[in-house]
Amino acid sequence: MHNAHLRPRRLTGLCALLLLPTTLAHAQVVTNTQALDKLASKPAAPATPAHSAPHPAPHKAKPTPKRTAKQPAAEPALTHPATPAAAGAGTGAPSAQGASPTPPNAPATHAGTGTGTGTGTTATPAAGPVKPAHPAPPATIPLAPPPVPQLTPAPPDVELHPFPMPAQPAIDEKATGTVSAIPGGVRITFAAGAATLNPETHQALLAFGQALSEKPHARALIDAYSSGAVDDPSMPRRMALSRGLAARSVLMNGGIASTRIYLRVIGLPKAPAANGGQDYIDIYQSDAVP
Repeated sequence: MHNAHLRPRRLTGLCALLLLPTTLAHAQVVTNTQALDKLASKPAAPATPAHSAPHPAPHKAKPTPKRTAKQPAAEPALTHPATPAAAGAGTGAPSAQGASPTPPNAPATHAGTGTGTGTGTTATPAAGPVKPAHPAPPATIPLAPPPVPQLTPAPPDVELHPFPMPAQPAIDEKATGTVSAIPGGVRITFAAGAATLNPETHQALLAFGQALSEKPHARALIDAYSSGAVDDPSMPRRMALSRGLAARSVLMNGGIASTRIYLRVIGLPKAPAANGGQDYIDIYQSDAVP
């Protein structure tokens, strides 16, 4: 009778020891009620069956806080050694539950235990570094340098047509005209209302052109004047233009390019010349002050 009451207490103590949590694992206790019934039942003594013993007593033990250990992701989770099995008198066939695999992030694994049996745990290694799906292509070196760029040639210059050579002006030996020197050139006079050159004035223009050809950087400047009515400026300008074109024709026929000759038609002068006349032209070089 006394032994019948001690056996359930021993079983209860054994269950309490199995429920103690380990450092990194949580054990699940499975009680075989059939073995308890066999141990508690006897024909001679009317003892209380084992299954009538208060089962939830082991679960009322003070819970211990769970402790988890952080492990690096690159190393596999550690496995815990099996819990030593406690031998019980008259125990039956062992019954155990296999441990189920746990996710890689779980700190511990659940182990299956049974009365009179050991415990086992399994762990899944953590995943390694993820490799990129598309690796960067290796750098390539060209086999040959790029070709030299071909520059488009500049378009040809526009062809310039030479200015037509004007006709040589007529020379009249009886024409009125004089030649006088001015700074950098000469002054040639004409008769009123006439643009005819005499041999003296013609020779003076040729001499001026010869001196200008020796200075390729200089140009010939021609200022043409003419007398006329004050209220009719058109006629003096027309006559001054005829005198200037006559001098220009002599210079061009003497070898001076037309681009080096500048003609300014003034017409009526603001002040008469030194000899009192108003019909004349002043021709001088561009590098001289008239």
